[in-house]
Amino acid sequence: MTQPWAKEAIAPEGLSEAFEHSITWEDDIWQADPVDVDGVHAKARKKFLDLVTCVREDGTAQARILLFHGQSGAGKTHLIRALRTHSHRSCDAYFGYAQMTPDVSNYADYFLRRLIHSLEKPFDPDTGGASGLQRLTDRLAAHCKGISEADLETLSEASLSSAELARLVLRMADEIVAEPGFADHKPDVNIVRALLYLQRHDPRIDQRVRQYLYGRQLTPLAHEAVAALDPNDGEGRAFEIIAALGQLMWVVDGAALVFCIDQVEDLVNFSDPDVRFQKAVGDLMQITNRLPSAVILISCLDDFYSRVREPLAQSFRDRIEKSGPVPLFESRTADEARQIIAKRLEHFASTSDSEITVGDPSAYFGPSFFEEFAGLSTRRLLEHAQSRLHSLAGTDVEEEPDGARGFISELAKALGGWSLEPETVTPMAPAIDYRDLWDRFQNQSEAEMPTDDNELMDALIAALPLAAAEWDGAVSLGVERCEVADDLPTFDLSLKHASGLDQQSRIFLCNRPTQGGGLKRQLEKVLGGMASSKQSFLLRASDFPPNKKNQTAQAFRKYRDAGGRSLLVPIPEWERMIMVREFHAHHCHDPGFDRWFAGAKLLSNVIAIIQLLRLDLLGRPLPVPTDGVRPRSKPLLRTVTGSSEADNGAAALGDAAADAEGLLVDAQAPWATSADSQTEASDSPDGDEAHTEFDTEDPAGGIDVGRELSGKGRPISLKLSIMKRHSAVLGGSGSGKTTLALCLIEQLLLEGSPAILIDRKGDLCSYANPDVWRSHVDEITDRHSMREKLADAIDVAVYTPGRASGRPISITLLPNGIAELPEHEQQLLANLSSAALGEMLHLKNSATHQKQSGSLSVALKILGSRSTAEVTLADLIMLLEDEDPELTDQTQRMDPSGKIRRDLVAQLDSLRHRNSALFEGGGEPMSMESFLGLGPFARPGRTRLSIIYTGFLGDNENILFWVSQFLSEALRFCQRNPNDELQSIVMFDEADLYIPANAKPATAEPLQSLLKRARSAGLGLMLATQSPGDLDYKSRDQITSWFIGRVREDTALRKLKAAFQSESGLDPAAVLPGQTVGEFHLVQEGLVRPLKAQRSLITAEQVPFDRIEQLSRETRGLDEKQLPLFERR
Repeated sequence: MTQPWAKEAIAPEGLSEAFEHSITWEDDIWQADPVDVDGVHAKARKKFLDLVTCVREDGTAQARILLFHGQSGAGKTHLIRALRTHSHRSCDAYFGYAQMTPDVSNYADYFLRRLIHSLEKPFDPDTGGASGLQRLTDRLAAHCKGISEADLETLSEASLSSAELARLVLRMADEIVAEPGFADHKPDVNIVRALLYLQRHDPRIDQRVRQYLYGRQLTPLAHEAVAALDPNDGEGRAFEIIAALGQLMWVVDGAALVFCIDQVEDLVNFSDPDVRFQKAVGDLMQITNRLPSAVILISCLDDFYSRVREPLAQSFRDRIEKSGPVPLFESRTADEARQIIAKRLEHFASTSDSEITVGDPSAYFGPSFFEEFAGLSTRRLLEHAQSRLHSLAGTDVEEEPDGARGFISELAKALGGWSLEPETVTPMAPAIDYRDLWDRFQNQSEAEMPTDDNELMDALIAALPLAAAEWDGAVSLGVERCEVADDLPTFDLSLKHASGLDQQSRIFLCNRPTQGGGLKRQLEKVLGGMASSKQSFLLRASDFPPNKKNQTAQAFRKYRDAGGRSLLVPIPEWERMIMVREFHAHHCHDPGFDRWFAGAKLLSNVIAIIQLLRLDLLGRPLPVPTDGVRPRSKPLLRTVTGSSEADNGAAALGDAAADAEGLLVDAQAPWATSADSQTEASDSPDGDEAHTEFDTEDPAGGIDVGRELSGKGRPISLKLSIMKRHSAVLGGSGSGKTTLALCLIEQLLLEGSPAILIDRKGDLCSYANPDVWRSHVDEITDRHSMREKLADAIDVAVYTPGRASGRPISITLLPNGIAELPEHEQQLLANLSSAALGEMLHLKNSATHQKQSGSLSVALKILGSRSTAEVTLADLIMLLEDEDPELTDQTQRMDPSGKIRRDLVAQLDSLRHRNSALFEGGGEPMSMESFLGLGPFARPGRTRLSIIYTGFLGDNENILFWVSQFLSEALRFCQRNPNDELQSIVMFDEADLYIPANAKPATAEPLQSLLKRARSAGLGLMLATQSPGDLDYKSRDQITSWFIGRVREDTALRKLKAAFQSESGLDPAAVLPGQTVGEFHLVQEGLVRPLKAQRSLITAEQVPFDRIEQLSRETRGLDEKQLPLFERR
């Protein structure tokens, strides 16, 4: 029997959209939720708002960390979205957001990247518009009264060279920090300069500023464009930059900085969630300590916090719980349930195309409906409504009007997927959680907008068909490149909708700066390239010219008057397209992915794509054309909300969307080479293991590299003897390069092969830091046992050249024992040392400098032939001063008057005084035997691991000189110690410094010589770099094993293609950008194998300088006891 109220439940078609329930994803955070109900979690909202008010108004809030905890489905992320919306609507705070999903070794750096990422989102949650960073720079400019309008106009509009721009930024920044409003705050002038640079609205400058705000070092070429910025040292800047940005928010906008970490319970996916949580909280506390206007939000599940609370340090616990914690309850009251339904009905009515009154929710669900819902979650609330509608559909509502039937059907579908239409079988959801994979991927991604406009256009062209695929055949398109002008990337787009839309467009990309007339010239070419039969779109990554009377603005008005449309595509949207392309290329062949991808619509919320593909028309009938033929109906497609998302990266991306056919060489793709069958046949009779085949006679064991990505995921191992033929580990920042390199080093140490690590940053010193070893002490796994085994096997020594209070190494110009070498070897070492000194003295190619370099080489050769000990700089100066007869005779033609020798004495003496820490710091002799723990330096039962930290040497010039002398000592060792078996390994981190592509420092020639000679002594070299585009590949034939991880920078991809494609068939641009963390392609003598790398036992973390100094002292001397790395339980 039909209920009386059911007869009245007749509502417009499409009302179901108002009741669609979905999980709040990170993409949703940045926009206001139109159906948010203030009464849900009211206590938590008030707690947060009171805390922000205290911080803003009187600074009385002592506890500025707020913990939200609740069960799954309680609406934690939905609440965070609401708090962000309120904070930005009221302009009370800038909001940063980070999920704790990715594997992070340095939380401070990760939090900084996520803060910058959050600030790149539109500040206004309702209308979009300017980003948080743009608002901050605009408020900075408006706040400072001493900055003239003329200066601001010059900064944003004038045609300036990089040097002129730098001088202007420097002057304006100095004026800003001298303002009275900053008197008590002492802002970071470099962050002020960085924000001023953003006033240029130049995508290329914006990219460099972004890298700078990430705390990263800029390449010399990149730094030229933002020369006013002091170079980042790359270490420890994260807290400083976060505090500096927060301080500026407070001073110029009166706003707090709110930073939220969400999905904290995902830390349970790692082996050490307690340790990770404490590290993360410790870094968040550092933010509040440095920034009084900071508020921290932590959101996690109840059971996770219960688990990590007990092992948490009491001081940490006190800080977290002083303002709470605040429980979030899953159950909704009857009043909340009524508000939730009413809010959705109200939103539907307000956004409908026609005037609709939806009335009282009880009219659709009955008078006691909401009382029945009391105690259920929001999700269950809607499921309960579905059940009620299902019951309603079974009543005798006969001859129901079409509108009512449509409403009930649509409403039921919105509440849970049920409809009155004949039942269809819905495929089961894929077993793989692609949403979780996507969230992790975008959190870990470092995709960056390419600097080359043609690569940008490639990214858009690749994204369009992927976006069309999200609409289930409702959209079809064709793309054809056009040649309008060399500096004007253009393509034609033919677009058809299933509903009948047929549109032809021409798309231009104009990213030239407005200053200097670059954009004007592009616009003139656009005007000449417009086609009357096509709609023209002009895309740009920064603001279009304002409505002024200059020539650029006039050209832009001509374009608009001619019917052209303009689309602003901000940097995050470009990066969103690149990320989705990578993700799709990586998973497109996985089961169930196509279905998930179509439903997720990762690209259909990018404004430029919505406009170009006219996605705004989908789901609505098109107007009846003039011929009277109505277009065929279109499927009803749900509205997509959200905005673009991107993360830190390091450089441009190649074409990762290539079809598999484009990767094939001789009918085989790189991941399915003939090597697969060869290794199965020769090494794996049972088919379960795969080894690299290059030395079948190797009697020793192997080292595990990881597992293959194709096939059965079989393990891949390397023969020990392969490592003496050298290896290289390449990959961009965050690719897992260091983890793989250290995994190989650890296994070699366990096999008894000593290792030397040349450490520039201080993270490799983690192996000497008991704190790092003991951070895993509670882990009850095989890895724990392996760590114990490694700790028992190694003898760690830390050296600090350039720091006398640590464990210094005396610098020598020639190694001890050089007189025992053949004469040609003596001459080689003398020439290398002379070249290194010439670099320090800045000797170039002039005739005088050539004579000075030759005199140095002769003098060093004489000293080497006479000496029984190391040759020092003081020895060289003395020889040059003493008018030595042999030296005078051999340099007579170059220096008949002796003036060159006298000049050299003055220059070398000056060098000695300027670099006293380098040349006169004392310390242990530079000895490979000592570094490798051989002979009298050996400790029974232990294998030496020597870590040489070069950071105390100062600038790169000193480091390069010191490393060149180390290389000379290694060459001397190899000459005197031939061996066919692998004896030891030397790892050069950031190897592009020592053997760069575009320079020839003092290290280049000796390192190239060592690559040729070391294998004869069983000395394996490992080169590691996160800048593969800067590495010189001339010596690639000397390196057998190349591990190539995720690489996106265009220059690097081109160089890798030139180095490897012809021999191995590897197409770097097709496969490398899409690799995730820990994925590598192993290239060995033309064979390619993709793999997932094994993790190292120790995670390399930055060790503070004073701690490095302390650890080096503790490892000094033969009498010292072995460092107690592992605490026994």
